[in-house]
Amino acid sequence: MSIHVNHAVRHSRLRWVGAPLLLSGVGLLGYAVFRSLVGGSGWTVAFAAFGTGMALAAFGANHDAAMGYAFAGRDEGLPPDLKSELDDELERDRDGVISVRPVPTVGMVMPFVALFVQLWVAWRLFGGPS
Repeated sequence: MSIHVNHAVRHSRLRWVGAPLLLSGVGLLGYAVFRSLVGGSGWTVAFAAFGTGMALAAFGANHDAAMGYAFAGRDEGLPPDLKSELDDELERDRDGVISVRPVPTVGMVMPFVALFVQLWVAWRLFGGPS
C-alpha cells in the first residue's frame, strides 16, 4: 500500500473516535446546563460546549484528512469501502474533495484536546470546585 492509502485508512478509522467523544460531550453539556440552573458555574457550561464542539471537530478533521488522502491515492489500491465512500463524496461535493488539503497533525491532536477538555469539565462537575 502507498503512503496515501495508509494515511487514508488510518484517518478513516480515527474519525470514529469522535463519535463516543460527541456522546460524552453532549451528556456533560446537558448536566452542566442543569447544574448552572441550580447555581453552578456558567463557565463550566461554556467549556462543556467547547468540549462537545471539539469532539465534532475531531470527527470532521479526520474525515477531511481521510478523503484528502483517499483522493490522492485513488489509483493506488484503496480498500473497496473507502473507494466507495470517496466516490460518494465526489458525487456529493466534487470541488470540496478535490480542494481539501489533509492536515494529519490536526486530525491526530484534535481527539486528545476534546478528551482533555471533557475530562476537565467532568472533574469540575463531579469532583472539583464548581
